[in-house]
Amino acid sequence: MDPILVDLLEPAVVFATLLGTAFGVKLLIWGKGPIKKVRQPEVTAELSDRVSELEERLEQSNDVIAHQAELLDEVIERVDFSERLLARYKDEPPKGLAGSDS
Repeated sequence: MDPILVDLLEPAVVFATLLGTAFGVKLLIWGKGPIKKVRQPEVTAELSDRVSELEERLEQSNDVIAHQAELLDEVIERVDFSERLLARYKDEPPKGLAGSDS
């Protein structure tokens, strides 16, 4: 190719490439491209209902967890009490069995 023709076309090709790249990026970000769909999801009535349902289920789960924690605390307290009673009478034989040996 003629060097003069290359010198004339080189800036035009570079400019066209940059312009095409800029236009593609613009479509991705500001146009109807996939990035806009990710940034701004459509909020529909169905989606709002689903979110409300999930929030309600989360509250119910938290209530169940709180109730189970209360029950667990009560069981731990009873086990501690039983351990203290067993430790107190560890060395003594049961009274009902001690009298039946004779």
